[in-house]
Order: sequence, then structure tokens, then C-alpha cells
Amino acid sequence: MKIAGVVLAGGQSSRYGQPKMFELFDGQPLYKNSLTALQKNRLQPLIIATNASLQSKFSEEKIQMVIEKQPHQGPLAALQNIMEIFPDVEWFFVVASDMPYMNADFVQTMLTFIDDRYDAIVPKQASGLQPLASLYRRTALPKANLLIQQNKRSMKVLLEQLQVCYVAFEEETSTFVNINTQLDWTQTVKKESTYE
Repeated sequence: MKIAGVVLAGGQSSRYGQPKMFELFDGQPLYKNSLTALQKNRLQPLIIATNASLQSKFSEEKIQMVIEKQPHQGPLAALQNIMEIFPDVEWFFVVASDMPYMNADFVQTMLTFIDDRYDAIVPKQASGLQPLASLYRRTALPKANLLIQQNKRSMKVLLEQLQVCYVAFEEETSTFVNINTQLDWTQTVKKESTYE
């Protein structure tokens, strides 16, 4: 069974003001935290989904680059596109590129829940779901196709139509912290420096 690791790195970063996935965190670009977490679990292929304007900023070798046909269509369109490009992959571990505390242990934990009964495996906290740190099975593709035809772009709407295994995580876990604004970034960097 093939399990791909996918880093979603095609967003506009409109609230942040510049491509946030290239900010340096712990000495390396932010997106590398997500990529390394997938790499350490030996997921293959490893895929970075981005847009043509950002492509040249990634320097990885042995990583498949998937360039969005239409940029900025959101994660559902990116997932659908990737599933169509890699027809031999059964599961896709999708992680956003702006999660400073994404880690290999979390990825390993999620992989233990893979089961043929499910179309998706999604972390759940008291405050909500984490669809951009989740596993999606190929069986989700027909539903994704239908939603996109209807011009619906919500990952939450997709999950409502799938057989989902929800994995409970503590609200306090830092794994799902993501960077949306400059303030988020400042607070994350400040917190990190107090730990050093």
C-alpha cells in the first residue's frame, strides 16, 4: 500500500502579507517542518503542492512538485489534483506548510489508524477539526470531484460526505499551531525563544 506525503504550499498568505512558508523557524524554512515529519516516516512519494510563482523557491531533490493548474483554489482542489496525478497511491497524508510544530511522532501516530473502513483520518480537538493535518484515501476522490464541479471548496463539507475516523487530541497540543498573520508569527517566535 502506497502512502504519499503531501505538503500544501500554494496558499496566497494574504493575511500574512508574504509567503509565510519560507519564514525561518529553528534555522530552516517553515515548510520543512512538515516535509521532514513526512520524510521521517518514509512516506513515498513526497509531494509539494504549490503554484508556479513559488516553485523556484523550493530547493528539494527527490521531491515531486505539483503545480496548481489554477492557483489559489484552496486545499480541496489541491488534494483532488494530486489524487488524479498519482493514481497508484492509496492514502495521502496532507499537511499544511505553515505548522511550526508539525512532527514525525504525530505522523506516526496517525498512520496507525489506517483502515479500509475509512476514507479519511482526521485529528479532532475540542475547538474543532484539523483537516490540513490528515490522511485521505483514494476513495474520497469521487466526492471531491463532485464538490469541485459544484464549486464547493470546503474540506469540512468533504468530510461530511466521507467515512471518517476522528482521532482525539488534547486542546493544549502545539502540533496544530499554524501561522496566519504576522502576529501569530511574532508570538510563535517569541514563545520559541523563551524555551531556548
